[in-house]
Amino acid sequence: MPLTASPHADIRLSWPWRSRCTLSIQAGGQRYLPHIRTAMQGARKSICVELYMCNSGALFDEWLAVWKAAVARGVEVRLLLDAIGSLDLDDDDAERLRAAGVTLQWFNRVRPGHLIATLIRDHRKLIIVDDERAWVGGMGIDDRYDPRISGEEAWMDAMVACEGPVVADFRSLFDQAWQLAAAGPLTGAVRWRLGGHPRRLPARRAHADTTWARVNASRGGPNNPLMRTLVRRILRAQESVWLCTPYFLPPRSLLKALLYTARRGVPVHLTLCGPHTDHPWLRYAGQHYYQRLLQAGVTISEYDARFLHLKAARADQWSTLGSFNFDRWNSSWNLEANVEAVDGHFADHVRALRERLDTESVPICADQWGKRSAWQRWRQALWNQAGLRLIKILGSLWRTARQRPGGGE
Repeated sequence: MPLTASPHADIRLSWPWRSRCTLSIQAGGQRYLPHIRTAMQGARKSICVELYMCNSGALFDEWLAVWKAAVARGVEVRLLLDAIGSLDLDDDDAERLRAAGVTLQWFNRVRPGHLIATLIRDHRKLIIVDDERAWVGGMGIDDRYDPRISGEEAWMDAMVACEGPVVADFRSLFDQAWQLAAAGPLTGAVRWRLGGHPRRLPARRAHADTTWARVNASRGGPNNPLMRTLVRRILRAQESVWLCTPYFLPPRSLLKALLYTARRGVPVHLTLCGPHTDHPWLRYAGQHYYQRLLQAGVTISEYDARFLHLKAARADQWSTLGSFNFDRWNSSWNLEANVEAVDGHFADHVRALRERLDTESVPICADQWGKRSAWQRWRQALWNQAGLRLIKILGSLWRTARQRPGGGE
């Protein structure tokens, strides 16, 4: 069914700064998975889960058992999954979810002949228990996130455990996505996506006795709130900047902000994927920018221990962590969600996370990078141009669809 005015009229992507929040970074599946599982096992009222990736396997079986037990004691369990990201969830397992009493809903199922609407994906990773605790970050329900199953090959990721007023905002964000998915296929996706983003809310100063935090989210399209905030914070940084992403294909605004900030003397460091990646071509595409960044004074290291799936950034005392990859594709098409904080203590934890990653990363030496082979240069340039061209073509198709009668329906 086409979207009516109501599902997108109430969409809100930027929330006010909330005081007296508690945020805790849980890095690695060996930390966040047990914490989330224990919280769900103690749930009294509700469990809300919004994920891009939920695939069949041992971890799914474990969580299904937790959800089944929760439903049996009267807890409402709702599961919102992206129809593309969770393609590897077997039909039998989807039926097991329903049989267990879990309310399952799919976001934007693929429909032949609707390529443009299919591009919009729910890439958020959000778990809320009893409206009292929330987790946001980069995880999925997949054996590759669990070190008990995948051992040293388990993906490196993190979730932020949140308590306080910010949890209610995450619940509102989940409810919006749930309603959007319930409206049916995104036949009105062009109109919905390009409806415009709200103006940013004024920032507040952090106080020593409290943690200020807020929800920031996006639904793709120009003037992305998450990218807009990141670029603004980098441009204003006076002490240091750190960016960590598994897929480094930055929009022009982010690349220029990194270069400008480094050139004015602020230390800027990037922690990026090494040879362990699920998309090697994206690594090569991002490496095309290394020479310019290194010459500007940016330091770069590639994580070498396993696949780095973590998405985080820090600029002075401001920090953010969530599902957003800070790249062109995510910025253009996906539903994303991050938590932001203006707090010295939390910034220290983010700094400690960076230092931990640095111990397992290989620094990129400017001199050695300048001596890389012609083959490496050609491969990096090729994949960079291919990626940018693909995004440009899809954007052109999007604008064409928008101009059709019915706004792309």
